[in-house]
Amino acid sequence: MPTLDDVQFMREFNNLTSLQHVNIVRLVGYCHETRPECAEYEGRTVVADRIHRALCFDYAHNGSLHGHISDEFNGHDWRTRYGIIKGICNGLKYLHQDLKSPIYHLDLKPANVLLDENMLPKIADFGLSRLFGEEQTKITKTSFGTRGYLPPEYKEQNVISNKFDIYSLGVVIIKVQGNWRARLEAPPIHEPGPEAYCVQVKTCIEIALKCVAQKAEYK
Repeated sequence: MPTLDDVQFMREFNNLTSLQHVNIVRLVGYCHETRPECAEYEGRTVVADRIHRALCFDYAHNGSLHGHISDEFNGHDWRTRYGIIKGICNGLKYLHQDLKSPIYHLDLKPANVLLDENMLPKIADFGLSRLFGEEQTKITKTSFGTRGYLPPEYKEQNVISNKFDIYSLGVVIIKVQGNWRARLEAPPIHEPGPEAYCVQVKTCIEIALKCVAQKAEYK
């Protein structure tokens, strides 16, 4: 995972220890220790404390979803793609609706979705996430998210709400569905024809378009 500062590390640790869902990455251990080490500083050798931090998760056999959003992704059938989309949606629903205090991820993107040996998606990287109680919308000056996954209301007015993640979800769904046209043209013999998945494909497209609506109230 990317390097985290102390605040992000503790936030991710505290958030992850309270989460239990099949589509949320499972924390299995952690390390946080300080060791004295010799270092050169302004021409002198000094002893400084070096902080070592690590979070340990279940192994993701298939890496991140980002590694599959490419021409290589043409090798995955619709059933696999649909399972990934559905799993991410279920994980996000858990964070937003099933917890006493909702958690907004605020950096949902393919690189932060891990895939296990069965291509089951696990939402990961909670270093930027925030707990929200009764106040579900906030104005912030802090930078969140990744370019391309940021909703208009955040880019224009710095508004943070659950719609932030919803917009990001829409972009992810669009990327997962991308390039599937090639699969429709010539599905393998052992797979059902494209008509068998038309309802699912249409539903996912409609959901994605609602998620990336320009006005937050339409999401």
